[in-house]
Amino acid sequence: MRSLLISLICILATCILATCTLALTSVFAQAPAPTPRAKTSQQDSFEKQLRDADLAFAKATAERRLDGWMEYFAADAAVLQDGKTITGTESLRAYYEPLFADKNFNLSWTPTKAEASKDGTMGYTYGDYEARRGGKTSRGMYLTIWRKEQGKWKVIMDTGSSPTQQPKEAKTPS
Repeated sequence: MRSLLISLICILATCILATCTLALTSVFAQAPAPTPRAKTSQQDSFEKQLRDADLAFAKATAERRLDGWMEYFAADAAVLQDGKTITGTESLRAYYEPLFADKNFNLSWTPTKAEASKDGTMGYTYGDYEARRGGKTSRGMYLTIWRKEQGKWKVIMDTGSSPTQQPKEAKTPS
């Protein structure tokens, strides 16, 4: 009698579990796939402005080095570098001054994606960067978060990531 009761409980539990699984599967199978967010022509315009700002930032940095770099940072901007957070333009300038003082240092980047909020007040860019210092080259990806201030895009957060193993430099024939 006892084993019959245990068998019936097991069968009942299996039926309940199967019913719940079937119900959940049909609910999730009928759920619509997420749709990409619709963009307006105004948002497309904001994203073009943001991409152009990132390209101008790269050009200003190449031409005017530290001054060009710092021109694009908001007063409360922060960067994540070498496991540290550096915040505010004074601290940022002090951190980057020795790097940009080295005439053998060059930094370049190209945005591959720019996305702006619907109201055009915030956005981000990311892409590929290359940093050269002497004979060493580091390549990786960057992410920059922007905020529009008085009609201009300003960097509020910047960070980069490079692979642990850097690609080998191509040897030029002698």
